[in-house]
Amino acid sequence: MLPADLLSGNGLPESEALNAAEVAIARVLTGALRMSVSVTINDQTRITAYPETGEPVMLSLDAIDRKLRRHLLYQIELEMQKRRTLNEADRLKELRGYSAPGEISRIAEDGALIVSLEIADYYRQMILGGVCPARFQPLHERGRYAIGSVKEFYISSVVPVMVNKKYSRVRILLSRTSKELPRLLLQERSRISGIRCLKRIPGAYSNIVTPKRIPKDVINSVGKELGEHLHVSIQEAHR
Repeated sequence: MLPADLLSGNGLPESEALNAAEVAIARVLTGALRMSVSVTINDQTRITAYPETGEPVMLSLDAIDRKLRRHLLYQIELEMQKRRTLNEADRLKELRGYSAPGEISRIAEDGALIVSLEIADYYRQMILGGVCPARFQPLHERGRYAIGSVKEFYISSVVPVMVNKKYSRVRILLSRTSKELPRLLLQERSRISGIRCLKRIPGAYSNIVTPKRIPKDVINSVGKELGEHLHVSIQEAHR
């Protein structure tokens, strides 16, 4: 029998944890025994091997040598970690295309910013880790960031990451150079929808088109946040 704590408290729904264990065991035993293997886990673990000739053979975990059993447990844990990571990426992918404030917690040797994002969902505040590579930092800001400072970032992607050939975490990729960032900040602070950014040269200017007047203090606050001038024009409605 599999350890009870392996199938509980692992961050997965029970049905998915059982399926992960079934898939991992079948994959390992198929390779080790060089024959097809099916696995079903209910109240007990049922393992069936299918030789090329002859009748199917029922196997017991107790009959498997200790080394292979350790490898089975390791592969089950890897499969569960993979599914947790993929589930988290799927849950967080809706953040892509939005902006969020983030505190710079570390600056890597290559200049990438390691950022703690505070995201509000329907039920709670989530603290998520993101990274803003140097190539997504405006030239006038590179090398001038301070640990502990808070900046606004555009969330450009949310992807599961493989480390040492296993899924271990979700990477949230951030940008300070995106053309969408000034638009999102203006829209959030003015509550005006339909704002567009036609062109942006980070650190210099952004050309903004809006369906209605944006308060000057909002324009100034976003310009200060980005360190650039915002050219804002009102787009006349078509008659």
